[in-house]
Amino acid sequence: MPYVLRDDDGSVVALSEVPLNDESEEVEPDHPEVLDFVGRVVALREEGIGDPFLAADLDFVRVAEDLIELLIKKGVIVLGDLPVEAQEKLMGRRALRHSLGGTGGLVDDEVE
Repeated sequence: MPYVLRDDDGSVVALSEVPLNDESEEVEPDHPEVLDFVGRVVALREEGIGDPFLAADLDFVRVAEDLIELLIKKGVIVLGDLPVEAQEKLMGRRALRHSLGGTGGLVDDEVE
């Protein structure tokens, strides 16, 4: 489960996989405020605001995630062989993608 930090107005201002401090609040990965926060971060990245290395890292994470999904689909690796933490992160990303209306992967979903 992700954790959020809120500002004085109650708006989500940080998202983390672990509690950052005593004020961190655990929320569901598909919670509307989490999806809104992620959408704002993506919009900032698309506008070119922020660290270019962060943008490159986010893009590479997406490639790595799609590569893992493709290897699982082709039977090269088995999800259950991955560490529990990795399984949880992959399943959380799958749920998030599904809640946004599909996988939206970089790799063609029809690849056999």
